[in-house]
Amino acid sequence: MKSRVIGIGFYRREQWHLLIETAADAHILEKTYDEWLELLDSSIEKIRSYGVEPELVDVDVNELLDFCKRQGLQNNAMARSGYIAELARKKNSN
Repeated sequence: MKSRVIGIGFYRREQWHLLIETAADAHILEKTYDEWLELLDSSIEKIRSYGVEPELVDVDVNELLDFCKRQGLQNNAMARSGYIAELARKKNSN
């Protein structure tokens, strides 16, 4: 039986500032990369406690912004989630 997997976006430290600058919902994001890493770690533990294996998906913020532009979306939580899900699907179909 295949275990359930959930894709979680992993942002690069050097692009964190760009993510914050371009996010329509920057107010809900952590102010610093280190704060975000702490949240990521606790989120991974919580997801695993439900029997689901999180899979980190590398997110290039420039490519995320291109995706948003092509789709006519703002860079917000919903768009980021959709983009990460698309990347995870592509990664797992190979």
